[in-house]
This record gives sequence, C-alpha cells and structure tokens, in this order.
Amino acid sequence: MSPGPDFRYLARKWAWTGLDLLYPPRCAGCGRPGARWCTECQATIHPLPIPLCSRCGGPVSEPEDCPRCARQPLSLVAVRSLAPFEGPLRNAIHRLKYYRDQPLAQTLGEALAEYWQRLNWPAALVIGVPLSRERLAERGYNQADLLAEMLAGAARLPAARDGLRRLRHTLSQVGLSEPERWENVRDAFEARVERAAGRRILLVDDVFTTGATLEACAQALLLAGATEVYGLTIARPVR
Repeated sequence: MSPGPDFRYLARKWAWTGLDLLYPPRCAGCGRPGARWCTECQATIHPLPIPLCSRCGGPVSEPEDCPRCARQPLSLVAVRSLAPFEGPLRNAIHRLKYYRDQPLAQTLGEALAEYWQRLNWPAALVIGVPLSRERLAERGYNQADLLAEMLAGAARLPAARDGLRRLRHTLSQVGLSEPERWENVRDAFEARVERAAGRRILLVDDVFTTGATLEACAQALLLAGATEVYGLTIARPVR
C-alpha cells in the first residue's frame, strides 16, 4: 500500500490555497488575474519533440543516444524534462525561482508527479538539488526542494531534504560555458549514506541545461550507495 500524503505537502497546499483566497493570484505565465496558472498558458505546454536520447532526454534526429551520451554516458539512468524552457513556462519558473512565488511549486510539482507516473520509473525517495548555505540565505528557500516535496506528496513518495548537501558555494551556472559548468560543480555535493544506500532515487530540479549539476548530484548519491538515480526537471532549453 502506498503511504498517505506527507503532512508538509498537505500543510503547504492548504496554506497556499488560503493565500490564494485572501490575495487572488495572477497567472505566472501571462499575468492574467484569477489563477496561479491559467488554462491558456497550460495549452502552450507541449512535450519535447521525439525521439529523445535515452540518457539525457534531449531531442535527437534518430532514436539513439546523443553523441555526448554515446561518448560518455551519464551516471544517471535517465533524465527527462516536462517541456521546453520557453514562453509562459519559462516565465513561471523565473517567478518561482527569483520572485518568491512559492505557491507555484505546488502547481509545477504536481505536474511533475503526473509526468513521473507516465514515465513509469521506479523511485523509493525524492530529493531536490540542494543550494549552498549562502544561496539559501540569500533566496530564503530552495525551489528544487519545494518541487521535490510537492511531487513526492502528490505521488505518495517519501522525500528527504537532508539526503544531499552542497559542500561549497559555487558560482551561478547562468552565463558559464558548458565546460565551466561541469568544472564548477565537480565534487560539490555529498550524500547521506543512511538516506541513499540501497535506494532508487528520483532527483528533482527546475531546469536541465547541460546536466552538470544533476550528474554531480547523482555521482554523490551513487557513492553513498544508491542503486540507481533518475533526474526529472520542469523544463530544458531546446535548440
């Protein structure tokens, strides 16, 4: 039998619903009043074009792994993203990440839970990509933790905020080249053995760009004894 919804998930859901009643929201995608995420913006969300690389989940011309994953496969079993990082969805992610619109984590996290169920991936624990202490103090919350918590609550999976920690404050990945991104997060994470050992982990973040951060987290989890690590994000840029 699946466990019941996590109390934190239900508490946040009730609190955010009450907040919406007190302060009617505007759509995070287009700004229209009346809903956090309107039906018109939802209609703009389309899946990534197939075929996809079986590892990193990026679009490919033929149903085979992309050249990078064929040359050097990720430690992650697979990564998938809900939709392209563009339009209203891009606006919504920016509002969640930079403008303290935390209730959006429920909307996006529940969408991720539904997508995970369609993927039919195994998972025993959900973990969000951690922020450094400095970044967490600056922002006040970790959007990946919120997404992981909402996904886990909707999917009736356990989540662990303390499953991973960032060992050092790294530069923002925004604006770095691909090699710089990989070097920036190399050996930057540590996983708790008591959380990871013997488990299949679902790792959650907001955006997949090069995969460097997810891969560094996956390597830490595998080193701590995780059997498999899957990556799931809301969006990814598509060229």
